[in-house]
Amino acid sequence: IPYADIIRKWWAMYNDSQEPVRSNRNTLTFELAVNLRHICGFDRQLLDSIIPCYDGFPEAEKLACIDSALSEKRTQMPKRLKDVLLALRQERITGADVEQAETDGIDEALAQDDLFYYNALPRMPQGVKDSIDAVGPALALPVLTAICPVIGMLATGVKVDVHGKMNSLNLISYIAGDFASGKGSIDPVVEEWTQEVRAMDKMYQQQEDEWRAKKRAAKNKKEQPEEPKLPVRCLTLNNTVANLAERLANTNGQHAFSFTPEADTVAQKWRSAMSDFSVMLRQAYDGTSYEREARSAEAVNVHIDRLLWNVVMCGTPDALYRVVTNYTDGFQSRIAIARTPDNTFTPLTENLHVLTERQRERIRQIAHLLPLMQGEVVLPKLEAKGRQWLEQVRLETMKNDDKVKARQRFRICPTTMRMMTCLMLCRVAAQLIDRHGLTGAETRLKQQPGLWKELIVKQQQPSFLAAFDVLADYQIDNALHFFRDRIEAAFSSKDYCGRAVSERTKRGRNDSIFERLDTTFSFEQALQHSIAVKGANTSRNAVHQMLKNWRKQGLVIECQNQKYQKTL
Repeated sequence: IPYADIIRKWWAMYNDSQEPVRSNRNTLTFELAVNLRHICGFDRQLLDSIIPCYDGFPEAEKLACIDSALSEKRTQMPKRLKDVLLALRQERITGADVEQAETDGIDEALAQDDLFYYNALPRMPQGVKDSIDAVGPALALPVLTAICPVIGMLATGVKVDVHGKMNSLNLISYIAGDFASGKGSIDPVVEEWTQEVRAMDKMYQQQEDEWRAKKRAAKNKKEQPEEPKLPVRCLTLNNTVANLAERLANTNGQHAFSFTPEADTVAQKWRSAMSDFSVMLRQAYDGTSYEREARSAEAVNVHIDRLLWNVVMCGTPDALYRVVTNYTDGFQSRIAIARTPDNTFTPLTENLHVLTERQRERIRQIAHLLPLMQGEVVLPKLEAKGRQWLEQVRLETMKNDDKVKARQRFRICPTTMRMMTCLMLCRVAAQLIDRHGLTGAETRLKQQPGLWKELIVKQQQPSFLAAFDVLADYQIDNALHFFRDRIEAAFSSKDYCGRAVSERTKRGRNDSIFERLDTTFSFEQALQHSIAVKGANTSRNAVHQMLKNWRKQGLVIECQNQKYQKTL
């Protein structure tokens, strides 16, 4: 498709079919270049040749806008450009004379964009690489997001220093994707990582079944068999609050793990107790104490010093919104969200990615060694990488006044540091297996309990730490993709009980404009800030009415020379 057609469609969708003029050509040319660079190979010369000089734009100024766009952080293709390409694709399909190559070109560009984060990943260690190979490059980041909580559960005795505080590897993940988008291929990978733990659980569950049989047989007898407290660690989410709390209390201080391939199980089973589910997972992420008391001696009473419970859920975006129903309580920010690529128009081909027996064995070897690593570790280079990423996002969001993204970074950083620690533990295990074999690696870890700490510190190489930016950027992109609008709506709702800025009990739409204005301001300044907040369609009459309402409410008083002064 000619670039001219793409640009024409861009202005049609985002500027009322109007080309830039002198007053806005710098800003609009920059925005166009930031988007087009993704389908121009980030080529300065190509962008210069396809972007016109609008309304007498000097060539040097246009090139300056292009250079600024190229210097911006590289990300996946922005949603607005994707929407333009999909709109053009739809037009070509419904057109009379359609060239198959045109739609194929768009499909290829979108498919390549789905591999953006995969291509940026460094080489992964044994077990992790096998998990990615089992699902294919398109699902690399979703499967990474799914297995890190499992690795954290297996390495239950490991703690890492995050911003001066020791953190267990507590992780909660959600893999979001439409039906038939490939989420099912992640299930067998997670099962393979948990195979050894589930084998132990099966033995415990057989003992429970024997106790239940004895209990039924002794129903009317005075002597009743004592109920065993067995440390089952792989817990179903198709459960009640009481049963789950009791299971979590019996894990002997080790991590429990829950996986569901259908997040609707959670939405349906916990419908009336979704707040309990949210609170439990928030406390599990933080590793804080969990208490549950009841008066009855028969009821479940639970006192857990540190709740250790890693959870992975797979489901549709629709189910995600039924699981995460509150956007201001911190639950959403504790979840690492992955997204399966859009395969709606992908042709049906032979599945080249399956979990082979060799991959199973390599995963089992790493999973077998992880529980042998216990203790606290400080990773200064990983900490520095996390702080560097935090500062980059802070500066980026300050420029755009993007408060939602700025706040998301706070939890995404420790989540990513925990995920990176999981991957580095796998590198340590893989290194030991390469040098000594599985049996030799196991012997060394048992004889030298501090060996893994020495080796993990050495894994902080710049080439591997580059994975931090990939994982953190991927999480923040997905969190904003699914939740930005809902978070903004929740915090601006009149029902949100935030810090009051005045004695008024209701906050209107104009509060954000009011906050932006100086103590003394003019009508023109109020108009400019109203346009910035509400959009270019804001009329002068609407601003006059807003100022009139402010005067009535006693927020401002009118001064001389059409000036207004805040009273608060």
